[in-house]
Amino acid sequence: MEDIYLDYPEWQDTADTVHLFLQMAGKVKVERSPKRPQWAHVRLYLVPDGLTTGLIPGDSSPFSILFNFREHQVEFMNGDGKKVNIPLEDGVSVAAFYGQFASALEQIGSPTLINVHPQEFYDPLEFDKDDKHHSYDKVAIRKWLENMLFAYGAMARYLTAFRCKVHYPAYYFGTMDLTCIVFSGEPAPFGKKDPVMEKAFDERLYECGFWPGDISFPQAAFFAMPYPFIETIRGNESLLQPDKALFKPEKKEFFLTLKDALSYPDPEQKVAEFFKSGFDIFQKIKRWENIDNIL
Repeated sequence: MEDIYLDYPEWQDTADTVHLFLQMAGKVKVERSPKRPQWAHVRLYLVPDGLTTGLIPGDSSPFSILFNFREHQVEFMNGDGKKVNIPLEDGVSVAAFYGQFASALEQIGSPTLINVHPQEFYDPLEFDKDDKHHSYDKVAIRKWLENMLFAYGAMARYLTAFRCKVHYPAYYFGTMDLTCIVFSGEPAPFGKKDPVMEKAFDERLYECGFWPGDISFPQAAFFAMPYPFIETIRGNESLLQPDKALFKPEKKEFFLTLKDALSYPDPEQKVAEFFKSGFDIFQKIKRWENIDNIL
């Protein structure tokens, strides 16, 4: 596993560019997919070759968009068999890609107007005006794909313990993370006027996943976050596993860096233990009323 290790600063230019490319696909789902709680309708799904939208309702037939990170192209296909591919190449700006993306949707019969403002991105230039981001490092992209495939296996392994409602690992285009969620079924309104957060956090849940880092936390890492959020784990530190995991009060999240996870003989097992220990600590602090029916 050592050869797939990748931190955000090592591929920041490519990560930012591809993050913005993928946001376009997510925003098509925002416009076209039937609405579901917790933004479940806008997630992208991990497949061996990359990330796909899955089926999206179209004007004349359903369609899908696949970011194929092995062939390095974006593949559009509708239910009538019409296909359009866009190559993923270094030097293509977000603005140029946006034009190609919109054209491909027209060619498969489902032109779609999307919000061109990036979501949850530190440098929010509108897609059609962004000539700043234009990097595509194929080696880095393949490493990121391998990171996500590994993370998916660890998350799936962890989720086998639950019989309640869960969201299996999926990609969230705003934050660039691959995340799974366990739900308690107990209402917990967010309580603040924020249209995105109000929909994401409306019941007690436990979210865990993998993300490649960003400008504020540059290390690729596994994370776990309970909601309602917790401010401290004081008195429960000894429960956190494995030994290199930590809790960051300022982020209200548990972290285990990818580098540290890969240092163990069985990395997947250690990541699953990390997710479980975070959940166990959460239950010590804010126990779910129906926990006996969930595990």
